[in-house]
Formats: sequence, C-alpha cells, structure tokens
Amino acid sequence: MIIVTGATGFLGSHMVCSLLQAGHSVCGLKRNKSSLQEFNYIFSYRFEKLNDQEKTKLLQALSWRDGDLNDVLSLEEVFQLADEVYHCAAMVSFHAKDQEQMNHVNVDGTANVVNAAISCGVKKLCYISSIAALGRTKSGQLIDEKTHWDESPNNSNYAISKHKAELEVWRGIEEGLNAVIVNPGVIMGIGDWNKGSANMLKMVAKGLPFYSTGVNGYVDVEDVVKASVLLMDKNLFAQRYILVSENISVKDFFETAAKELGKKSPYIKVNKLLAEIAWRLMALKKILTGKQANITKETARASLNQYFYNNQKVKDAIQIDFKPVKQTIAEACKQLILQQNQSI
Repeated sequence: MIIVTGATGFLGSHMVCSLLQAGHSVCGLKRNKSSLQEFNYIFSYRFEKLNDQEKTKLLQALSWRDGDLNDVLSLEEVFQLADEVYHCAAMVSFHAKDQEQMNHVNVDGTANVVNAAISCGVKKLCYISSIAALGRTKSGQLIDEKTHWDESPNNSNYAISKHKAELEVWRGIEEGLNAVIVNPGVIMGIGDWNKGSANMLKMVAKGLPFYSTGVNGYVDVEDVVKASVLLMDKNLFAQRYILVSENISVKDFFETAAKELGKKSPYIKVNKLLAEIAWRLMALKKILTGKQANITKETARASLNQYFYNNQKVKDAIQIDFKPVKQTIAEACKQLILQQNQSI
C-alpha cells in the first residue's frame, strides 16, 4: 500500500494516477472537506483513452482516507497501512499574512509525517520539496544540491518553510527513516487553471502585456512523478535531487505560451521600479476590494532575479530524460483551449 498526502491537489493527483497506472494499491490522504474536483479532472485527462470498465478497474485500487498533517492520530491511523509514503501536501503562498499557517502546514505537518512514518514502520518516504528550499542568495547563481542555505532577503517565506521542512526529513533520516528528498522547479502540467502554475497560462490567455527578465527552473509534473518513483524504487535514500528540465526566462515562457494560445506576446518589460509599483497597487486593490492580490512584494521582486539549477545529479542517478519546457507548455495550452471551448 502506498500513501499519498495532498492527493487531491495538482501534484498529488498526478502522483496517484501514475501509481495506479503502474498497478499499485494507493491510499489518498485528504482533509475531510477537500474537493475531488481537481483529481477527477486530472484522472479524466490522464486516462481519456480508456473505456469506463478500464477506468473503474483502476479506481478499485484507490481508497480515500480523511486525515490532517497536524492531526498526529489521523496520520498514524492511516500510516499503519503504508509500505511507502509520498509526501506531496504543502501550502504555497507568497502573502505575508499566511506565514504562520504555512509554517504550521509545511514545517509542523512534515515533522508529524516523519514521526508517524517512523512510529508506524513505513519502509520508504519521498518528500516533495522545492528548488526554493535550496536557498537563493544572489541573482545569477548556479545552484545544485550542495548549495549552502544562507539567510537572505531573496528567500521567500515559502522557501524558508520548505527549508525547515527538509530539516525535519533529515532528522528522520538520522533516526533511521529511509527517505529521499526531491526539489522540483516550477511544476507545469494539466491541473486547476485557477491556481498555481496553470494559472500563469490562463493569465496569458487573457492577454498578459508584461514580462520580466527573471530566470527560473521549470519541470513537467509527470517528470516529477516519474523521477520520484524511480528514486524510491532504486532505494536512493538520504539524498536530495534537483528536478528541473530547463532554466528559462519569464519572457521566453510567456512568449511560448502566447504563441500556443494565439495571443500577442507580452511587450512591456518590467523593471525594478515597475515591479515595486505593481505590488503596492495590488496591495491597495486588496484593501479596497478584498480580493486576493495576484502580485505580492515577494513575487514582484523574485520575478526580476535569475536563478539557474543543475540537474546532472538526478540524470546520473536514474538516467531520466526531461520533457522540454516548450513541449509541456504546448500540451498544457492545448488542454486549456479545449477546456475553454467546452465551457462556452
């Protein structure tokens, strides 16, 4: 039995689908009020070529259990069933007001997962971290798994929470837990178009005029799943691995998406002054309307920085060939257009 935390989210849903496809029995851990909408959408997309009987057979190997990362008893109850755990659940926010809750979920929640895994005798744990947890000291830096974490204003509250969560996993490893950590870049793929990386494509579809000079690492969601499973299968524990297909600029990302969506490429370059104005205007808009800001101080400033990630370690370990970012964008844009046409 394989347990997947955050199984109703973007990454967790793809993880569950891949494990089911490989013939595993899977238990998806979710909060009792979590919606299955995104999972059902991703499941339908991933298995659209199967008939109803084949889909039903896959779903027979999936069970759902209610639980919470901060409810130790609920975790231990579920983990009693587990041979392996993929810890995908996390809170992602770049709003200052969410810092305390994000630490509660990402740091305390991961500590609880590690403790439950140890006490219940889980054989293997894969923690899905982030490249943000590697630290971002200065723009233009080449980052690999040995990059030392330094306190820096370039580290977002999310990055700090993931770094601290990783420390809990390393602590578990010291206590005898077989665990591996993966650090994905910005994860792209088919999911809920109203949040996360998929929402960036929806913004382009609406005619996004702005671009920045920032550079970041990107990766296809199915490659994140594939690499995580291969690392677990090969028992490559007590290691961390960067999962990035390519380092590309924000400008190239948006231009590729605009071309695939038949939209005009962004044409207004965002400099430091415009970035500072933008997050302040968004903050004012939130005060006046109550609507969550799309741009925050953290995201505005991060959009100008350039970070490059070295993926050689994971390539050497499992001989993975990452899907090109442009292919991932093209596939996601095609699905977005299809969904928009169906909703008309």
